[in-house]
Amino acid sequence: MSGGSNFSTPENGGGAEKLIGTRVLEFELTSVLGAGGMSVVYRARHRVTAQEVAIKILPPELAIHDELKARFVEEARVLALLEHPNIVSLNNFSEASGRLCLIMQFVDGVTFENKIISTGKVPWQEVMRVGIEVLKALEYAHGQKVIHRDIKPSNVLIRAADSAIKVTDFGIARIIGNTRLTSTGQTMGTVRYMSPEQVRGKSVDARSDIYSLGVTLYEGLTGRTPFEGDNQFDIMQQHLNRKPPALASMSVEVPATVEKALLRALEKDARDRYQLAQEFRVALEGELLRVAPAALAQTGLVPSQPRTLALALGATVAIGGGVALWLALRHPVVLPPEGKPAAVLAPLAAPPKPVWLEPLKLPGIALAVDEKFDTDGVRVQSAGARDAKALRDRYRKLVGVLKEFEAQSGVNDVRKAALADPPPLTLVVVPQALLDKPALWPGYELKPDVNYPSRYVDKQRTLFVSDEADFERRDLPYGVALHAFAPIGTLSTDGVLSLAEKFEAYYNTHGPK
Repeated sequence: MSGGSNFSTPENGGGAEKLIGTRVLEFELTSVLGAGGMSVVYRARHRVTAQEVAIKILPPELAIHDELKARFVEEARVLALLEHPNIVSLNNFSEASGRLCLIMQFVDGVTFENKIISTGKVPWQEVMRVGIEVLKALEYAHGQKVIHRDIKPSNVLIRAADSAIKVTDFGIARIIGNTRLTSTGQTMGTVRYMSPEQVRGKSVDARSDIYSLGVTLYEGLTGRTPFEGDNQFDIMQQHLNRKPPALASMSVEVPATVEKALLRALEKDARDRYQLAQEFRVALEGELLRVAPAALAQTGLVPSQPRTLALALGATVAIGGGVALWLALRHPVVLPPEGKPAAVLAPLAAPPKPVWLEPLKLPGIALAVDEKFDTDGVRVQSAGARDAKALRDRYRKLVGVLKEFEAQSGVNDVRKAALADPPPLTLVVVPQALLDKPALWPGYELKPDVNYPSRYVDKQRTLFVSDEADFERRDLPYGVALHAFAPIGTLSTDGVLSLAEKFEAYYNTHGPK
């Protein structure tokens, strides 16, 4: 690096390869990952820490065009809004020597497109898993008012180490309410995956991403997109006027309800599709658990102890005199306090003085144990005989591991939260049958073949867990993490859930045996 520039430049070389060996900030470019019409993506390594990243570069000859430069900067702004385990994260943004550079998380793996090409047809259970994980990303992005507009197999990454799914390339994403870059009449996206409203050049919303994902999942199942033709115009007309071929006609067998969910995502009229990514995700999750839980456990696509909660989404539910707003989630339920922001927008306020709340009570359930430990901030209740002190000790150790995790986390809010203990918690241990009994949970959509081993109710700071073997290690850590992170006022609900999942993984390797 010379002359104080953030970008070192080689003396010779040609094409995209000419920058190999040069540096962006402290990252050395090591190889080309891919190239598009307006940018090149490089793999790079930090010269001191050896951290690997992906760097997307807009070259100087294109950066002089105001529209292209504006779109590149807009992608950086969009990524800066998004922090989710299923979205490739932004590391930094740099402008040097006339080049604009997006420094992003590097995902060592393959695209879903590569997977489809290599296998021809992907097993339907795995296609649904990919869909569920992408929908988690879209659910979060849409909550931040970001529409991707280019969901397709090449923009879905599958990490080699753990098969984690990451959505990438927000290059033409749109922030709802921002009309600086896109006006009605412009057609944005990739033709084979465009929604009908995109084809028409109309404004789009979350339902357009749902359609594009439907095309993507269809391709995963069949090895081809539902609409193909000799030219782009032909494909566009099919998006507008033709129904997708039945999966059976493509020699693909899936449960009828799975095909029904997919076809709903592919409806021509956006009003007939799933209106929210969350609705589509819940439909796929419920069907997978109903039809193929054993197959999923064997392939490792979902945990062998599923925690999916099929609840009354967005409904106000009265339970034992308390009122709560429930969300459909894979893990125990957390309810954000009223007025919690959808994104991190304000500095963290000083934590309020901890107070005990009256716990949520299930009607007609007699408690054999009810012991309060003020010093440790936990109240143990149990429908059956139980050593309350032993569970108190487990909770105390769990909080200790939680503080270790908080201290090591890179999230500022979590580091600040480590200064205070979690607020007092009521931990209620009940038989599994009580958690699955519809009469005790009015307003829930409880599936007969699914167990619901844990639930957290933020409003009463009450965590219910099933009295099953090893629940202290299997179900307790995630629920306690939700309880600890929920009061952080600058964390969105998705932020709380993401941190709880990260802590659960941390506890599995660092917690007591």
